[in-house]
Amino acid sequence: MPYCSILFASAPPILYLNMKSTSAPTTEYGEAQAVYARALSREAYLCSEKQQSSGLFAVPYTYCVQVLAREDDWYRVKYAEDSGIYSAVYGYVRAEDFAVLDSKPETTFLYMPVNVTYSQPPAGGLPAIGDITVTAAFYGNFYSGGAGYSYVLYDDSFGYISGANENYPIIEVAPEPSSPSPRPSGAVVAVFVALGILTALAVALFALSGRRRRHSGER
Repeated sequence: MPYCSILFASAPPILYLNMKSTSAPTTEYGEAQAVYARALSREAYLCSEKQQSSGLFAVPYTYCVQVLAREDDWYRVKYAEDSGIYSAVYGYVRAEDFAVLDSKPETTFLYMPVNVTYSQPPAGGLPAIGDITVTAAFYGNFYSGGAGYSYVLYDDSFGYISGANENYPIIEVAPEPSSPSPRPSGAVVAVFVALGILTALAVALFALSGRRRRHSGER
């Protein structure tokens, strides 16, 4: 499992929100019928409510959410599983930001813990405590006013740390095969051949008629 190290100076900038889900909502799909949808951009936000202003984090680009239900222009979804330092998060995403897949992909959620190191400089010449490193579960990025943050889970609480984390592997998605141009049917080909023959006959008759008029004028 890959790790990412983030170094911060001064006090820890984690903003705890205590938004951990305690129970899963009732789903319309059973696990045997699990439906997944892939994030189409780096700004495909998972929201706590069906409105963009409640965005928690952008689902990592090319990774998926599990779709639980369709509600108007939104999907009710789950992101991540209760495993290790990760916990499942439930919310909503805009349907237009995700592409529903025909089957479960090999990789669904991004599991990439981050190592966050805090360094406190000496104060007033007094000795300072050494660097402190903690490991947090990274979920996705959040952008506000040109600044980027990472949404993480640490010590059973969700919150943000300064700095967006774009250093995660992108899933290579095979392009959809282009549809071949439809080949004309035999009936269509026959019609074009007939039209070509008729056009050639018309040209020949027109030329022959012109010769006859010229011969008649010479007499």
